[in-house]
Amino acid sequence: MEMARKKRNQFDVDEIYRGLRTNIEFSQMDDAIQVINVVSTIPNEGKSTVACNLARIMAAKYKNVLLVDCDFRNPSVHKMMKISNRFGLTNIISEFQEGLSVHSYDGVQQVQYDGGQTLTVITAGHKVPNPSEVLGSKRMGRFLEQARKEFGYIIIDSPPVLLASDTIPLCNLSDGVLYVVDAKNADKRKVKAAINDLKRNGGHVIGVVLNKVDMSDENRYGYGYGYGEKRNSESSAKRGKKK
Repeated sequence: MEMARKKRNQFDVDEIYRGLRTNIEFSQMDDAIQVINVVSTIPNEGKSTVACNLARIMAAKYKNVLLVDCDFRNPSVHKMMKISNRFGLTNIISEFQEGLSVHSYDGVQQVQYDGGQTLTVITAGHKVPNPSEVLGSKRMGRFLEQARKEFGYIIIDSPPVLLASDTIPLCNLSDGVLYVVDAKNADKRKVKAAINDLKRNGGHVIGVVLNKVDMSDENRYGYGYGYGEKRNSESSAKRGKKK
């Protein structure tokens, strides 16, 4: 019975992220969205969980999906994926050579899922004293240019907006920003100010993902409006309209 409940919960989670994937697909009617930056206002709002699950669901439908951990100050993708962080993005950027395939670098790992899909993952790598300079460097830009040639979708787990300036250059390098908000504890004024700041600096916010939504009193379900399940760790997503 416990196993059946776990399978049902996993199905519910997958359905939520399939809905988010559908929203992303529909949001690129005018402009293609290939590089997606997943951000939050502060730590512990669930952005890394959203990034990992979105990448997994993308990989279930599309080939050549890449997940990159750019949160150098608090990397967690390797923990969630249960893979090594001995080599990662910081190592790749330091060794980057123009025209060399992304797959040729140490630190590029393949995660195989039970369904047979494969996800390419680049963890954060060695800690660096200057995360903002690395993420805003020309090498970082050229790395993403090369990755665009090799991958259909690139999901970036980005640093929280209010803790570092790292997010701004990443948003400028991406096609769309998914903003993750802790529905229970988020300061609405700070969230609004941070989103406006991203937009002022060239970020294209394509949607807001509400995490930790309590749907116990209201079970809503609708593509483009919200996604929820009757559990404490629920997520909902709203698609942003491009202005």
